Amino acid sequence: MRQPAKATSHFRVTAMLAIFVMPTLTLVPLGSLWLWEHGHVLPWAIGTALFVAIANVLSLRFLGGLAPASEGGAETGAADEPADTVWSPAEAEAWTDVLALAQRTDPKGLTSREAFLTLGADTVRTVARRLHPEVAEPLWQFTVPEAFALSERVSKRLGGFIAESVPLSDRLTVAQVLALYRWRGAVGMAEKAYDVWRLVRLVNPLTAATQELRERLSKQMMQWGREHVTQRLAHAYVREVGRAAIDLYGGRLRVPQQRLETELSAATSADKAAITGRMAEPLRIMVAGQTGAGKSSLINALASEVHAAVDVLPATSDFMPYELKRAGFPDCIVIDSPGLGLAPADCERLIDRSVGCDLILWVVAAHRADRNVDSKAFAALRQSYLQRPGRPSPPILVVLTHIDRLRPIAEWAPPYNLGAAGQPKAASIRAASEAVASDLGIAASDVIPVSLAAGTAYNIDALWAAMIIVLPDAKRARLTRRLDDAKSEWNWSRVWDQAASAGRVIGRVVR
Repeated sequence: MRQPAKATSHFRVTAMLAIFVMPTLTLVPLGSLWLWEHGHVLPWAIGTALFVAIANVLSLRFLGGLAPASEGGAETGAADEPADTVWSPAEAEAWTDVLALAQRTDPKGLTSREAFLTLGADTVRTVARRLHPEVAEPLWQFTVPEAFALSERVSKRLGGFIAESVPLSDRLTVAQVLALYRWRGAVGMAEKAYDVWRLVRLVNPLTAATQELRERLSKQMMQWGREHVTQRLAHAYVREVGRAAIDLYGGRLRVPQQRLETELSAATSADKAAITGRMAEPLRIMVAGQTGAGKSSLINALASEVHAAVDVLPATSDFMPYELKRAGFPDCIVIDSPGLGLAPADCERLIDRSVGCDLILWVVAAHRADRNVDSKAFAALRQSYLQRPGRPSPPILVVLTHIDRLRPIAEWAPPYNLGAAGQPKAASIRAASEAVASDLGIAASDVIPVSLAAGTAYNIDALWAAMIIVLPDAKRARLTRRLDDAKSEWNWSRVWDQAASAGRVIGRVVR
């Protein structure tokens, strides 16, 4: 009984639609007949032609501005898409190359699967050359698991773009798309039949003219929409492949994110051997400067629970790590470095140890004029960062200590307004800050004056504020450092597990 009931229901719905639609459809022939009998066909045709012409002009004026600015040009805003904040300078340059390639891409040339594959290969090759210029064939500088991770990353991001931007992409199956592709030859036959119909309808020239103008307008709008979607798809394809390739050749796909979040670097593992407790990878801060500049006193002033050997040893003979905790700031390991001297080995040791640090506090004594050692070591440290384009440079803050010993020596009544002209002490502090900035080649605003005298620590809050400002750059340096450390770690147990798994697979095949 269900089938007859269902058929009856369909018949009723069809009958109701016919009842409501037929009166409307009869208006078309009856209205044309009425125009013909009353002699209004010519005025109607002229009015329709004028309306279509005006609409066509308006569409060219307003819709034309939405078309691409140049053949193959990138869509508005795509070329300005910023680089990821965690990328290194070399990776940011690779992203610039990817955006330039997307801007040069002509969507009209992407007419086959081979064309898309070639475009993707060109994008990957562009990134590989930028990130591995030291090898002759940089295209293969990745592992097999990284290749699968790359495919997964591109498919996921590009799939989301297609689902949001391509009409009916979430409804059409692959089988339906292939069926439409096999019937693509019918489009040419339909166009030929339509051309014959255009010739036949010339029997009525006025009607043919108005229909021709209307169809041309609609065809132009459809063409613009199709080209716009194709262009967005092509440029999104280049950008997503490029973004994934940067992560691939930058080594970010080699280490799973879950492992990276709990990874401890080798340097931190060695330093934490003397510190009780265990925590996630902390921020590593190095305190550098000449002997007697106040490095250990600065560490004591940053946190009361951290006690450096300032009263026991006159100078730090080696790199000494301390655990630093402060509310509102990430857990840190502060490394007190040996005092810099004239020996080149001192600077070399400092540069080698700075590779494992995320923030550097460079301490300079305000009452000492012998800053030649500081300027040479500071310049060498910054030059070493330029030689490592794959690693973002850790931020450096210059801390000007012993400002209480500046002239007039007897005066010390903080706080001081460094911009005030009537305070001699403030003028001396300002002059010392400008002199240090000139010697080190930095802006005077980047120098933070402090006093670390016992019981009269001054302006430490300003130093903490400056550290919070550069905290995003320090976290970026920490992320890259952890990633490099995780990539370089040779896990013999993992190799053994892989070999055992391969042996089991081979054994099953042999059996």
